[in-house]
Amino acid sequence: MKMMFFSADNAEVAQVGAELTQAGIPCEVRNGAGYHGKSTDVELWIRNDRDSHKAFMVCVQRGIGFARRPIETVDFDN
Repeated sequence: MKMMFFSADNAEVAQVGAELTQAGIPCEVRNGAGYHGKSTDVELWIRNDRDSHKAFMVCVQRGIGFARRPIETVDFDN
């Protein structure tokens, strides 16, 4: 197993997991261990290491997970 992505946003981790599952990549969500066993992060793990490249490509193509693009803000004052 390989950790693919983690976030404090449970919904974001669930979205990435759903996208990977839809692409035929088995994965599971785990609570992060964190410092002294406490963490606010949720982790997404892919079950088969050989699916790593495909999982990365799905994230990049869809702009999700680690490949999520930052939201651009527009400055209307200038």
